[in-house]
Amino acid sequence: MMRRAGLALIGFLVLPAGAQTPSKTGSSRPGFDVQHYDFTLRFPQRMPGTVHFVSSMRVARTGAGDRLALDLVDRFTVDSARVNGSSAATQREGNQVVVTLPAGQRDTLQVTLYYKGEPADGLVVRSDSAGTWTAFGDNFPDRARQWLATVDHPSDKATVAWTVVHPPTHRVIANGELQEESPVPGGMVTTRYASVRPLYTAVMVIGVAPFAVVELGNTACNLGELPGCVRQSVWVTPDARDYMPGPFARAGDIVAHFSRLAGPFPYEKLAHVMSSTRYGGMENAAAIFYADAMFKRRSLPEGLIAHEVAHQWFGDAVTTREWPHVWLSEGFATYFAALWTEHAHGDSAFRAELTEMRASVLNAKITNEKAVIDETLDDAGRVLTSNVYQKAGFVLHMLRREVGDSAFFRGVRAYYAKYRHSNALTADFQREVEATSKQQLGWFFDQWMRRPGSASVGVSWAWEASRKQLVLTTLQDGSGGAYRLNLSMDVTDASGRTQRVRATVPAARVSTVTVPVTVTGAVKAVALDPDVSVFGVVKVRNP
Repeated sequence: MMRRAGLALIGFLVLPAGAQTPSKTGSSRPGFDVQHYDFTLRFPQRMPGTVHFVSSMRVARTGAGDRLALDLVDRFTVDSARVNGSSAATQREGNQVVVTLPAGQRDTLQVTLYYKGEPADGLVVRSDSAGTWTAFGDNFPDRARQWLATVDHPSDKATVAWTVVHPPTHRVIANGELQEESPVPGGMVTTRYASVRPLYTAVMVIGVAPFAVVELGNTACNLGELPGCVRQSVWVTPDARDYMPGPFARAGDIVAHFSRLAGPFPYEKLAHVMSSTRYGGMENAAAIFYADAMFKRRSLPEGLIAHEVAHQWFGDAVTTREWPHVWLSEGFATYFAALWTEHAHGDSAFRAELTEMRASVLNAKITNEKAVIDETLDDAGRVLTSNVYQKAGFVLHMLRREVGDSAFFRGVRAYYAKYRHSNALTADFQREVEATSKQQLGWFFDQWMRRPGSASVGVSWAWEASRKQLVLTTLQDGSGGAYRLNLSMDVTDASGRTQRVRATVPAARVSTVTVPVTVTGAVKAVALDPDVSVFGVVKVRNP
């Protein structure tokens, strides 16, 4: 997702007034693995009102447990539960419903919970002055429990199907492929979607609104996991129809570019949806939700679309196993949005974006207080910081410069191929890039991902004509300490010719580094970090 301050492209998460205090980071359910969810929701003609829910799931029991705890906030009334078709006892334990299971182990169970209530969060319901209502899932990070009975943790991924009964004035968008859209008695409509790829609960959503649908057509043909092309569409309220395709005109090119960089597009389709969400954009699998104000203001940026599309690979298909490693989602999406800029708008625009990315967080308080991988995190509501967005995205750029383009992108593709539709941690990505680069990169991940701060480097240089080498004296005097750096330089000689060279600066407060260069006459000028690849401040100290 893209955080927002107001609705700026890059901002900070803002909890709306009255939002429930975020929960702790939660956990998976040892001994149980949910393999599939089948949700049924029956809406009234008008909202707000009582919504009737059925949460049915196929659960593999991997041990001998006889109590399955499902996350569901206590504002909902549980009517009954069934296990393998038979009535089952339930017990409320705070914001969990515990279902009693028959004795057994290493078997598969069908567990169904029937409940009802009026969602206050997670499923965001709004009405206008004319009484027209909309409902949008908004689950990140662990707000699925605000309306869906699930194991609400990223490590437990499952396929999902949706059956939504709603008024004929509305249409439904959801994860997966549309299976059915048909009238039912009582003047209502049943819409059904089903996914064939496992998702985690934060990206399992529906949107219900009086949509106008704009088809973008078949895109990225033969670049998806599933046969054929990636069908894309935009779902908006009728008053925004004339804005389309607008910023989504290049959505097909974005999907194609990322498919070539990372791997085949993972899902059945891709819908872009005008919605209610507390984020600028939310990367729900196959159905990205964008804040409606940007449509109303005609101000939805291409970079936001690229960011959310990148999440389909990183965050959705490859999902962090534990929240402290969420940079594997947000950092990748941030950097891939910059890679789209590089591809579509050129090197100058790419460097400008990197410069802005770095400047926006270089002196942020959290940069100097917390590591990107924050093992002290104890509240999922605080998981989104500039560390996991801009700093992590910039660190991926440094890694690319450290190992080279070929090894970097081969490592990214190997990582994605190995962990798609599953979960990963930072060590998994590190291992794949080490394999493709044939380098040990523990030092790199330790200093940039597991340690707070940034580099502060002063560089003096001198030209040794007899040896044809540039001598650098570096002083690292920042509060973050000393870093090992892959420093680039543009060296200009007496003839005016400029060449780019790189040097490894050791992780020492003071060091001397020699750099062989071929020049005409003497070196006249040295420009440091021209490719914007050091997370910190680098200054020439020569008078």
